[in-house]
Amino acid sequence: MSEMSERSLASEKTSILALLPHKLNKVKKYRRVCPEDFNVELLMEAAREGRLYVDDSKKKVNKQLIIKEVRAYVARIGGLVTKDYSTSVDDLWEQILSDEEFLELLTPCSKAKKCQAFDKYSVMRIIGVLREKNVYEYYNDSKYNNILEQTDKDTPYRKYLSEGLKQRHLMVKLRQIVAKYQL
Repeated sequence: MSEMSERSLASEKTSILALLPHKLNKVKKYRRVCPEDFNVELLMEAAREGRLYVDDSKKKVNKQLIIKEVRAYVARIGGLVTKDYSTSVDDLWEQILSDEEFLELLTPCSKAKKCQAFDKYSVMRIIGVLREKNVYEYYNDSKYNNILEQTDKDTPYRKYLSEGLKQRHLMVKLRQIVAKYQL
């Protein structure tokens, strides 16, 4: 990148060094970088100086990793599955995780910065609904939190066990999935 192309990222009155991450959304001028104009040394220099920013919202999500991590997470409460669902809880989760809408719900978003592999808040909501539908034994939220988070301390995820799903159509879909596996 040349000096001119660096300036094209910002307005003519604002220096690129004066841009802060929270002000990047206000930048009006962008210039597409062509492979011919790409200079690795200038890119590395910009990164070292803190002038290189990456839009995390454009990151590709590995759906298989989300599924694997969610399965490992909910496997921690495998001992709390009721007798009625002991043979079908894995299939039930398989169906939940194979649904695109639920997978989108479990994809980490920028608001949940602590949830890097998957959105734990949404998993807790789903577990809470499954507990209400007698898929899991009914114990208090603290017990579930302690087992899932493997800590005796209270975490911010605990309160989401009792909140249910926000989207009504997902709640209905989850209830239909549970009904398929009911004995």
